[in-house]
Amino acid sequence: MIRTTFSLALAALVLVPALAPAPAVAQVVTLGSTTGGATSQMGRAIAATVSDLSPLQMRPQEMANTADYMPLVNAGEIDFGISNVVQLWYAYNGLGMSAGQPGPNLRAVSILQPFRNGLQVRNDSAIRSVEDLRGQRVPSFPDGSLGDHVMRAYLANGGLSYDDVVAVPVPNFPRMWDSFREGQTDAVIDVPGSANSRELDAAVGGIRYVSFNDTDAARAAMQDWLPQAFLTEIGPDSGLPGFFEPILVNAFTYTFFANADVPEAQVYEVAKAIYDGADALLETGPVWAGLNRETFAADVDVPFHPGAIRFYQEAGIWQE
Repeated sequence: MIRTTFSLALAALVLVPALAPAPAVAQVVTLGSTTGGATSQMGRAIAATVSDLSPLQMRPQEMANTADYMPLVNAGEIDFGISNVVQLWYAYNGLGMSAGQPGPNLRAVSILQPFRNGLQVRNDSAIRSVEDLRGQRVPSFPDGSLGDHVMRAYLANGGLSYDDVVAVPVPNFPRMWDSFREGQTDAVIDVPGSANSRELDAAVGGIRYVSFNDTDAARAAMQDWLPQAFLTEIGPDSGLPGFFEPILVNAFTYTFFANADVPEAQVYEVAKAIYDGADALLETGPVWAGLNRETFAADVDVPFHPGAIRFYQEAGIWQE
């Protein structure tokens, strides 16, 4: 009898762990982002925010260029992505830098802050206007890439093309910044206030941004290459390296998007986390300047994911 009682007690102890509920395992979602620059900064910040404020764990999948992961998001191999609205719009419609390769499965989730970018030179450079780029060394990217479109838009603002400058071939943005650091180029694309901009400011003994021309013709010439782009002013009171007077820089909205087949519940949680974490994102750096919850559901001519729509309807910012 004693042996039987002991056996039953031992069996009960063995069964207790088996019957105890297993700890919940967070669902993992993936985020397409870049290996460097402002997009990487934003992607990592969003991944941390989503992981902290939702039941999901978001893991960045970083690649050299946005064009590398955009098709993977469309194919459902990566769940989410981050990019400027120019690339998202082109990719969805199969135009411009995505010519012949439409992404019908891409869906907007959050419309983020204006992404400011500008023409950067050394502080002691003689380049004072876009027109001064004539005859100077500027980076030349692979045809159809984002860098190609941005650089052509910059030149077009001053009535120039690659025929008017000395083109220095570079494969991507990191190599472009290396070329500037190494003295191989005279002017490059950069993001005001980004970690990269600050690093280059220290590396070359000071940087300066060149103002774009604010005429109807100049803006239209830029938009031929960068649809939905606009100009915005940054002044010396910003505290950002390279601004010693009011400067007009280029800008286009940044976007967060998903594959259409990502479950509605997951997209809802991601949209909610970004919305709830907006203040924390603003504190991570000046690349987030202009982030505004009220514009997260803005129309950018790309359809929204149903999960995002449901959240924005609840938040009261969805416009039918």
